[in-house]
Amino acid sequence: MMGIRVRAATRRDVKAIVAMCDSLNAHSGLPTGRLDARQFRAALFGSRSFLFADVAEATGRGRRGATRSVGYALSHDSFTTDFGERGVYMVDLYVEAGWRRAGVGKKLMAAVAARAARRGATHIWWSSMPGNSPARRFYASLGAVDEPIRSHALFGKPFEKLAESG
Repeated sequence: MMGIRVRAATRRDVKAIVAMCDSLNAHSGLPTGRLDARQFRAALFGSRSFLFADVAEATGRGRRGATRSVGYALSHDSFTTDFGERGVYMVDLYVEAGWRRAGVGKKLMAAVAARAARRGATHIWWSSMPGNSPARRFYASLGAVDEPIRSHALFGKPFEKLAESG
């Protein structure tokens, strides 16, 4: 019998999370292979770490109780001036295709919410791709509000140019 266990990631999980990040990017139509495992490990566990990761594992009785990662959530602290409250921004939520609709996403989000509450946060916020209707339905089932906002980002040369001007 298989079960799902969600736990905080450890250094041993970095390779599996990087692979799942690439799967999420491929699913979203984004480039893959860009995430450097060393930089990612430093973001999670280094002296200047700022990122939290939770891993969902499928656990079973076969092969001496072998486990396998089937999903992850990445988050970091945030703040909203709308309410003047501490929150958490969830960078990614990913569940392998064969494990979707099995409660894995909800367990991962519950882990993010629990950590956020322990750290004094009052909310989680995140974004999703406009065409990802299954994800939006899932989030709505949790009570999430679908906010009409746009995300913006600066990467590469435009980011470097702006940083140099500061």
